Amino acid sequence: VMNPKVVDQMEFDLAGEADQVFATATRLAARLRAVNETAVMIPNGANYERFSAAAGDLPCPDDLAALKPPVFLFIGALQSCIEYDYVEYAAKEKPEWSFAFIGGEKPGVDLSALRALPNVHFLGLKPNEELPAYIKHSAACLNLFADNELSRDVSPLKFYEYLATGRPVVSTPQPEQVLQYEGLIRVARSAGEFVSACEACLTDDGLSDARMAEGRRCSWDARVAQMCEILKAKEIFQ
Repeated sequence: VMNPKVVDQMEFDLAGEADQVFATATRLAARLRAVNETAVMIPNGANYERFSAAAGDLPCPDDLAALKPPVFLFIGALQSCIEYDYVEYAAKEKPEWSFAFIGGEKPGVDLSALRALPNVHFLGLKPNEELPAYIKHSAACLNLFADNELSRDVSPLKFYEYLATGRPVVSTPQPEQVLQYEGLIRVARSAGEFVSACEACLTDDGLSDARMAEGRRCSWDARVAQMCEILKAKEIFQ
C-alpha cells in the first residue's frame, strides 16, 4: 500500500544520516553508497547451532515421511522472484521424484501449474526450530531465485542455513553472492541443468563437512564480528 518511490527516498534519507551503513547484497550497497560512502555489503547469516543439528540424529517429520523419496526441498516465502519453472520441468521429467515447498504463499503468485502435479507438495509454514529435521531427510535443498530485479538484491537466509546443515544444495546463479560457493553446491542455469544437478545430489559428494565449515563462517556470530570490526576501526565502537 506504500509508494515504492516514497520508500526508496525514506531509505536514502535514513542511510544518509547514518555513521555506518551495512547492506545484505552487492547492488544494495552500491545504491546506498550514492548517499553514504560507508556502505559495505555483509550478507545475511544462519543460526549455525540450530541448523547444524541436521547432521545428527533427527526423526523424519510425518508429512515429509509420507512423500515418495527422493524429496527435493525448498524453504522460504513463495513469492514472484522464485524460479518455479525449473521445478515444474523437473517434476514432469522425473515423476518418481518428490518436490516439497515449506513457506507461506505471497499475494500475486500463481502456483496452479505446480499444484496440478502429483509429485509437488506444499507443506505450509513450519516453526524455524523444526526445519533442520526436514532438511535432514531431504535429498537436496533448493535455492531457486529467478533472474529478475528483485532476486538480484536479496540475501537468502535459507542458503546459509542450508550450508550449515551440510546437506547438498542446488541453486540458481541468483543472487550472485551464492556463486562464491560454487565448488560446494550445484548451480543450475537452465531447467535441464536443474534436473541434472538434482540427480547428482543423489550420490554423496563428500563435501558435507566443507559445507558445514562454510556455514559456521556464515553464522550470525561471524557476521556480527565482521560488523564490529568495521565499527571499531572507525571508533564508532570502543
